[in-house]
This record gives sequence, structure tokens and C-alpha cells, in this order.
Amino acid sequence: MKTELNQLFTEWGADFIELEGVILPLRVGGVGEEYQAARDACAIFDGGDRGWLEMSGNDTADFLQRLLSSDIRELGAGGGQWSAALNGKAHWISDLLLFGLKLNDVDLVGIDMPASRQETLHQYFEKMHFSESLSWAAPPSARLLVAGPAARATLEKVGIAVADCGAPSCELIGELLVLQRPDRGIDCWELIGAPEHIGGLAHALKSAGAIPSGHVVLDILRVEAGIARWGIDFGESVTLPESNEWKRTSLSKGCYTGQEVVARINTYGEAPRQLCRVVFNQGVKPLHGQQLLDDDGKTAGIVSSWVYSPLQDCPLGLAVVAKRYARNNILLKVLGEDGDIIAKIERD
Repeated sequence: MKTELNQLFTEWGADFIELEGVILPLRVGGVGEEYQAARDACAIFDGGDRGWLEMSGNDTADFLQRLLSSDIRELGAGGGQWSAALNGKAHWISDLLLFGLKLNDVDLVGIDMPASRQETLHQYFEKMHFSESLSWAAPPSARLLVAGPAARATLEKVGIAVADCGAPSCELIGELLVLQRPDRGIDCWELIGAPEHIGGLAHALKSAGAIPSGHVVLDILRVEAGIARWGIDFGESVTLPESNEWKRTSLSKGCYTGQEVVARINTYGEAPRQLCRVVFNQGVKPLHGQQLLDDDGKTAGIVSSWVYSPLQDCPLGLAVVAKRYARNNILLKVLGEDGDIIAKIERD
């Protein structure tokens, strides 16, 4: 599936990759320039790896409260919230970000999820929807990420003044929806709107100094920040506690789908496998899917994400490891072509 900004990034000379069925820019000018812009100035990215639903109606809050892991009662207009949709065994249906909106005097909840999960989530809502007064829709739109320490200043140059809430948030500026995203590893605002409008803003931002960039840099930034990605680090086969995404759940809100399993694991012990950050002592060859071994040569875990971090000047990753190894500073190893690669586990 091509995103609404595919043609624009094609014109800018991007190479592309298909991820979870979505064709995304891989790199545009060069990874070094793009990474430096994201870290020191302003970079723009195609945000089409995420899907979007808007739900409204008198029963919206109650409906989502009984289904999702976060406390919807804490979501106010203009606010944002980490969340998750789980099945009865606490296995993932989708990771979510929720945003409180108001459009034409109608209260809305914006639901952000991986683009590959949008149809699955739509079917889930259909299955769980009975007589509640609510509806949802997926308005066609383009999504542009504007990221980096100079992102706000660059947006102001093209006439868009955004707030910095330091947390997930949203605001409507005319017909433009602006999200402040917490999941891209650096300061990031996302512009959502009609494709022709977003395309025009993308050109204006590029003229104002923003550097068109691709997935390689986004992946480095999120692994440097220790942010897991759906379909790479976790998915339908694991539970929320296994993925350590506790920021997405409220332990005090009461019942929701999967709550009993989450509460039991929180009360009586950790999940048998844990997603943790990893720091490698060497290597430039990607280690996705490689086994992590303990001193006895027993399999301790599997590397799910790997990048070389310019920020830390070493390889970093995420890995699913057995519970006994999910502790700060535990040392494991990967069998490399030129000797063992030491992997230090990091977990808050």
C-alpha cells in the first residue's frame, strides 16, 4: 500500500521499503545528513506507517473504557494517552495512542495505531459494538512528521504555531490536525490533513530548511530511545507484560479486556519473557533474529531490533529475554563471525 505522500517523496528521490504492507521512504538524501537534521535541526518524514480512526458519540468514552487498557476518563480535550487493545488473554490486538479532539462542537477520540492494524481494529470494534451510541470513521488524509529540536521553529516559519506540552497532545489549526507524538524518539509533531494541503506544507517546510528523511533514521531514533515497534519487537503472539509496555495500562481503572491477566502478572510475578534494551560492545552487521546466549551457551533470548547508534557510537537493540536475564547489566553474548559480541541488558 502506498501512502498519500509516496509521490512527493518519490519526486524527492527517496528509496523505499515495504513494512507491514506499507511502502515507506527508506532514505532520501543520505542517512548521515538525515540523522544530523533530526538530532540537531529539523527533519520531515512520511508518517503513513500509522493508521487513524475518529470515534464519536455519547457512549464513546464508556465503550473505550471497557475495551482498552488505559483510563479513558483521564483523556481530556487536547490531551493524548498511551493505550492498547488486548484480547481476553492479554495478548496484543494493537498498540494505540489516543487523542481527545473536538471538531465542529462534537467530541471525538482520535485513535492512532499501526497502519497494518487499522482493519483489524475496525473489525474488533464492530464485534464489540452492540447498542452503544457511537460511530467511527477513517477520513482519508496524509501524515507528515516534523521532528527535531528546530521542529517548532521551522513550523512557525510556514505559519504553524504549535504548543509544546511535553506529552502526547493534539490541536486543530483550521483544517489541520497537529499531534505531539511521544513515540518517535525525539521531539516530534505530526501534521494530518488533506493530501494536497499536507503536500504543500511539506514543500514549504523543505524550503524553510527541513530535511526530507526516511525509515532508517526513524528506526535509529526509536531504538536509541528504547521504543518498541509493533511487528518487530512485539505483536499478537505476546502479552502486554511480556513487552513491558506498562505505560499503556492503568492498574487502578477496573475491568477491561485482558485486565485480569495483566493484574495477576503485576501482582504475583513477572512474565516469563521480557522485552529489554541491549547495548552491544561491537559489530556493524545487523543482529535481528540472532540468539543471545548465557555463559553456559544456553539460549537466553532473541534480538528483535538492532541499529548502530551515532549518538552512543555503538550498536544498540531490543531483545526478548527470559525473565531470569531481564535485569540491568546482565551480560549475554552473540556468536559473531569474528568472535563473541557482548550484549549488556538494560532495564529500568
